[in-house]
Amino acid sequence: MFRRKLSQDVTVEKALRECPLFLGLGSSDIKTLLGISHIRDYSVDEKIFTEGTTGLCFYIIVKGSVDIISETVSPGTNRVLKTFPQGSFFSESHLFSETTHTVSCAAREVTKLIIFSKPDFEDLIKVKPKLGNRLLMRFLSSMSEEMEELYRQNKEILARGTVRVT
Repeated sequence: MFRRKLSQDVTVEKALRECPLFLGLGSSDIKTLLGISHIRDYSVDEKIFTEGTTGLCFYIIVKGSVDIISETVSPGTNRVLKTFPQGSFFSESHLFSETTHTVSCAAREVTKLIIFSKPDFEDLIKVKPKLGNRLLMRFLSSMSEEMEELYRQNKEILARGTVRVT
């Protein structure tokens, strides 16, 4: 399922270093993250995860892009809710909970992902608590910013009157 070639390491390491969650980490910390990461290539339209399945991974896009899809808006149709381009990260909340995916995700084009699993991340926190705590704070900060953006967007939708509040 996951594979890594030595020639990929430079590209993958660059993607990790440029991910906003990992900016400024030292070489030793990046090496530790590389050690617990998995690399996977996806073909066009290949599912990364499916709505209703348990989420246990966090993803960084090394190459390509992915679509976040709602499959239940209208039966038999898929609606792209968001597209994440190269360099983006997504599904980070699944490192901290075992909730089900409320959406599906598929490769928009040929895509290479760095994947961190919840069990590997939990082991990192136990083995390297200083790094683990630093990363936890970065994840929390990022998720807080994302929540604030969602609140702002919801306020705009309500102000336009396109959604009825009950």
